[in-house]
Amino acid sequence: MNLNLATAAFFSALAEFSLCIGMLVLWAREKARYLIYWSSGFLAFGLGSLLISLRDKIPDFFSIVVANFSTTFSSVLFYIGICLFFDRRRSWLFWMVAVLGLEAASLAYYTYVTYDTPARVYVYSAAQTFIMLATLLTLFKAGRERGKTVNPEVMAVTLLFLVVHAARIIGSPFFPAPRDFLASGNFQVLLSFGLQVIHIGYGLVFGNMHAFALNAKLSAALTDAQAKDRQKVEALGYVGHDLRAPLATISGYCALLLAEAHEQQRKLLQTIERSVKYQLDLIDELLEFAKGELQPLAVRPVATELPRLLDDVSEYAIALCARKNNHFCRDASGPMPRQIVLDGKRLQQVLLNLLSNAAKFTRDGVVTLSVTAEPEGDACILRVAVSDTGVGIDLSQGVDIFGAFQRIQAAGSSTGLGLFIAQRLVSAMGGSLSVASVSGQGSTFSFVLSAPVIDASGSGWTVAAPRETEPRGPSRQPTASGNVLLDDPALDELAGLALHGRLTDIERWIDRHADEAAHAPFLAQLRELLEQFDFAAIHALALGGQSKASDRGPAAPHE
Repeated sequence: MNLNLATAAFFSALAEFSLCIGMLVLWAREKARYLIYWSSGFLAFGLGSLLISLRDKIPDFFSIVVANFSTTFSSVLFYIGICLFFDRRRSWLFWMVAVLGLEAASLAYYTYVTYDTPARVYVYSAAQTFIMLATLLTLFKAGRERGKTVNPEVMAVTLLFLVVHAARIIGSPFFPAPRDFLASGNFQVLLSFGLQVIHIGYGLVFGNMHAFALNAKLSAALTDAQAKDRQKVEALGYVGHDLRAPLATISGYCALLLAEAHEQQRKLLQTIERSVKYQLDLIDELLEFAKGELQPLAVRPVATELPRLLDDVSEYAIALCARKNNHFCRDASGPMPRQIVLDGKRLQQVLLNLLSNAAKFTRDGVVTLSVTAEPEGDACILRVAVSDTGVGIDLSQGVDIFGAFQRIQAAGSSTGLGLFIAQRLVSAMGGSLSVASVSGQGSTFSFVLSAPVIDASGSGWTVAAPRETEPRGPSRQPTASGNVLLDDPALDELAGLALHGRLTDIERWIDRHADEAAHAPFLAQLRELLEQFDFAAIHALALGGQSKASDRGPAAPHE
């Protein structure tokens, strides 16, 4: 195979088409406009090179005029893409279009009027030189405005392109092109192969520029995300500080009341104090996390007095169950280690989350905390279960109840984070939280933990006393006092809102019916229940109001 201009043009076409496809693939991923222009530029140069290689097989109009115009047009497309990449005005585009028009006219003249190959070489190289100079000036100006050199590789390749065309202009008098340009000597062949290599360099440079742009976008997105994270951390800090103030006030007044309280009052006040301390510990952890001092939900195993922890949790559970007249039972059958090594604060957090959920969705029922410990060498296997006789969960729906913000039932006071946090904490402590439930019959959440026992001898174990509370008697479902003058559709709406725990919508419902003085007793009763987030009672109140409204019978016709 002879290394002549036809061969160089053919291989140049193959390389250009490959670069065009590569740019199109990048464009398909990112949809960046400059990639389309660069891809079109490689396509235009490839078409021009292919037409040149077919000089003897197609008309001169295509192999000379269209071919040279196409390769020059590719440089204009590169210029437009570079302007788009650097967000520059295409101030030289008008002059480039004028040069393209002048080149096309000159090529046609020196082909059909006066067949002059050297003149066509000068015209083509001069047009390319002008476009390269304009591109270099644009790059220099962009760099000066940014205060640094912009992508030196693209400037280097553009400068090489300019040098090759300038060399062709300068060297052509010494190595004149024959009438048949494809029969030119080594000078033109070497320059053609040089242009091919430079265009491959353009492909590498444009790919690198695109990667640079993507990296800049990712860096900007990362910076923005970090700024938003800092704002969230600051917000956590502010919220934590604001939450501490009222709790500190409650704790202070409890301390004052304890000084003069009798035995029964002291027990109640100490329960309040323990609750406040637990809440303050959680807020302190929130503040520490906001300061970046520990990871969220980190587990720190320490020596923990298990019987005392269960006593504290039971006190909380008794208060939680009393809200809806539930019976609480702590079943701690069998011996229990006095001290084990685990994160007591986290275990307490898990138990309180589970007990809170059980008490929230149970009325006039039973909430049971079962704890058993089995010795296993120097450790023990702790089996824990929280059961209730409440509404239960329909597990056939396939809902991930342990997902963040996943509510078991709609409730205005629920965030849906309790089970998510409990599951993560149990997993961090080496266990797994499981659930068994039947809709309408209650639920049981259970997990198993292994923890080292500080004193594995017989003296290190004790028998925990069971704890049990009796309900005050069946809770009386609220009934509407006096006559309910609201119509059934309004009460139906209220019952539906209560069933789905739509707190804000219930408040709006109250506002809509507050204008009628006759509704005042019913609305006062409704507001009291709403303050307690007792949606089950609100639902019962609405249904009771419907029955009273029905008892009144139809309204008398007006004359």
